[in-house]
Amino acid sequence: MRSDVATIKEYEELTVQKLGQNEKEFSELKKFAIDNLHDKQGNYRPVLQYRNDKLFAQNYVGIITTRKGTVLEILPKVDLSGNDQNEETKKVFLNMLRTWRGMGEAQFNQSNIRALPRFNMLEVFIRLFLDNLVTLTQRGLARHYQALEDNLACLKGRLLFPQHLRVNLTNQARFCVRYDEFSASRPANRLIRSAIHKLMPVVRQPENQQLLYQLRLCFDEIPLSTQRQQWQNDWDKHRIDRSMPHYDPVMPWIRLFLFSHGLATYKGKHVNQSLLFPMEEIFEDFVSHHFRKNQQRFGVKTQRPRKPLAHLDHPNGKGAFYMRPDISLTSTDNPDNVIHILDTKWKRIDEPTNDIDQNDMYQLYSYGKKYNCEKVALIYPQTEKFTKPRSYHFDENLSLNCFPFDVEKPEGSVRKIMDNLLSDKRNSH
Repeated sequence: MRSDVATIKEYEELTVQKLGQNEKEFSELKKFAIDNLHDKQGNYRPVLQYRNDKLFAQNYVGIITTRKGTVLEILPKVDLSGNDQNEETKKVFLNMLRTWRGMGEAQFNQSNIRALPRFNMLEVFIRLFLDNLVTLTQRGLARHYQALEDNLACLKGRLLFPQHLRVNLTNQARFCVRYDEFSASRPANRLIRSAIHKLMPVVRQPENQQLLYQLRLCFDEIPLSTQRQQWQNDWDKHRIDRSMPHYDPVMPWIRLFLFSHGLATYKGKHVNQSLLFPMEEIFEDFVSHHFRKNQQRFGVKTQRPRKPLAHLDHPNGKGAFYMRPDISLTSTDNPDNVIHILDTKWKRIDEPTNDIDQNDMYQLYSYGKKYNCEKVALIYPQTEKFTKPRSYHFDENLSLNCFPFDVEKPEGSVRKIMDNLLSDKRNSH
């Protein structure tokens, strides 16, 4: 199996040339694109958009591996202050991914981020998983007592007298017994064993191959499950108790590799492995994380508080069309008092007067009125042409700002946005 890598950015065209003139691989990815134009809810959200016999990446970032081994690497389209090389873009993306809700307790530190961008994206994610797994094995595999029944050549545990008489009536050298064994065969370990097995034919980077082989030996005593239903059963049963907190950083990777948890899902038989991350969600979590971290003036809520846009026309009518703002900045002494609403959009803005979707303006106007805010904001990633905020007034009581957010320097972006939001209050005193 080959290990060719084709790298493109969001919204960039994928050409046959980028695939090494391989028409068959292009055809496989074209079929994949056609099969995956809509998400599970039926919304038009293509992973790869196919039009006029051309393929274009959309706002999903990650990797797609074809059945023949070619890795399509999709990187976020960001304008960097330095040289816009792929490795620098991966570093920025990995920094953003650290704050994504889908990663749960998974851990990767700055040293990981500096070292790994020389790998392709699939190998990066595998290495992050393996690094966490090394730490787990150093602290020891979790074990528990497991009740077993067997027909042994020695008396062990408790004799199962009725079974013993039935099975060993003519063989007095064996004993039907029930005994407890201190075993590592518990659901979490079986899931890890399955993930290692699934990754073995995928890994191509020599350092990762060696590390994966060494870790496989640590789990050789664990029974192997190869069926998705078995994985699901183990996942439903697994529990991280007080004796195994070192499993917390590993299990989110198991969800990614075995179940594609939180990722863009796909259908069809045209690809071998897919890890596709939703950039809209990652950007929202990245911005909200840095508002929590880098300012203390407001409380920060995400997807809350929910309020109905309307009510049924009936006495005590129920709310309808519930609103869930991306980020609410609230009073620190009253979390229900929303001061500002921020809505994140992972979209390139080069000309703010033309590129802003009018539907977004309607949405923010509704938020402002319903939550009784004086200022609401749209936050977009900063680009070379969009570096300064734009302000609009709906009426004398409600204004909207469009802010650029520098994903390389999030602390500075939070500070600038806060200064802008608070400027009127300062000037009024």
